[in-house]
Amino acid sequence: MKDEDLPYLQRGRQVIETPSSILISSSKYLNDYRIREWVTNQCLKRNGRDCPNTYGIPPLIEAVREVQDHTRIEALFDEARRDWPEFDRWLDDRWLSRITRDDMKSCPEGSVGGIWYAWLSSGNMQVDIIPTFEPRSSFEYFFLRGVQIHDIMHILSGGGFDGIGEIMPAFLKYGNLFRHFTPELAGLLNVQNTLLTIPMFMRGPLHYPELFTTMWDLANYAMNVGRDSDALFLPRYEEFMDLPLEEARRKFGVRGARSIDTGRESAYWDERSATLEPPPVQPDAVAAE
Repeated sequence: MKDEDLPYLQRGRQVIETPSSILISSSKYLNDYRIREWVTNQCLKRNGRDCPNTYGIPPLIEAVREVQDHTRIEALFDEARRDWPEFDRWLDDRWLSRITRDDMKSCPEGSVGGIWYAWLSSGNMQVDIIPTFEPRSSFEYFFLRGVQIHDIMHILSGGGFDGIGEIMPAFLKYGNLFRHFTPELAGLLNVQNTLLTIPMFMRGPLHYPELFTTMWDLANYAMNVGRDSDALFLPRYEEFMDLPLEEARRKFGVRGARSIDTGRESAYWDERSATLEPPPVQPDAVAAE
C-alpha cells in the first residue's frame, strides 16, 4: 500500500527485512520472551489472590541480568567513583549485612528495627528477600545491597508494606539515583525497578481508576524525597536499628519524608475490598432500659 493511502498516523514506516526466523527488534528488552511476557501480563492483568504479584519476579531478575551490559555498567561505576571518595570506599569494602529477624527482637517500638521486626514477625518472614551471595563485581554488589535495604527504604520513605506502598521505595530510588549518578548509569541501575513498578501505572487506570491519581501523588512525593536526600545506598543502616524513625531519617539525610498509611488503598488494589470507600461508622449501641 502506498504511503498516501495509509491513515496519517501510519505514514512513514520503513519496512526492514531480516533473515531471522524469530521475533527480533532493536530493543534487547523486547527481544527477551521473559521480559515481554512479564510486561504484557503486569500491564494488562487484574490483581488477584490466585497468583501473587511477586510470582514472576525470579525469572524477571534472571532475564534482566542476562540482557544488561555489565561491562558498560562497570565502566560507569569506575567513572562515578573516580571523583567520589566515599562511593569509591563503599564499592571496595563490599560490606554486606548479616542481620536476622531475631537480631531486631529487642529493638524499641517505633525504632527502625522495631518497625521492621513487627512487619517480618506478622507474616513469619525473614530478612533475606533473595539468598545472600558473594558479589563478583561492583554491579552485583550494588544489586545485592539494594535488595538488602529494600525494606528499610519502605520504612524511611514512609511507604507501607503493601501493594500501593511499594510505589514509595521504588520512586525514592528513582529520585535518589538520578540525583547522585549520571542519567545513563541511573537508568541502567533502575531497569529492574522500572519493569517492576511502571506496569502498575497502566494496570491502575485500566482496572482501578479510583486509585490512579493517588498513585501518582505517592510517586511524586517519593521522587522528591529521593531527589532531596543524601545517597541512600551508602549507609550501613543495620548498625543503627535502635534509632527512632525520625532520628534515623535525620542521621541518614532522608529529607521531606513522612509515614503514609496506604492500607485501605492496598486492600482495594489487591481486591481484598470491593470498594475504596471506608466502612460506614456504626452507631453506638443503645443500652436497653
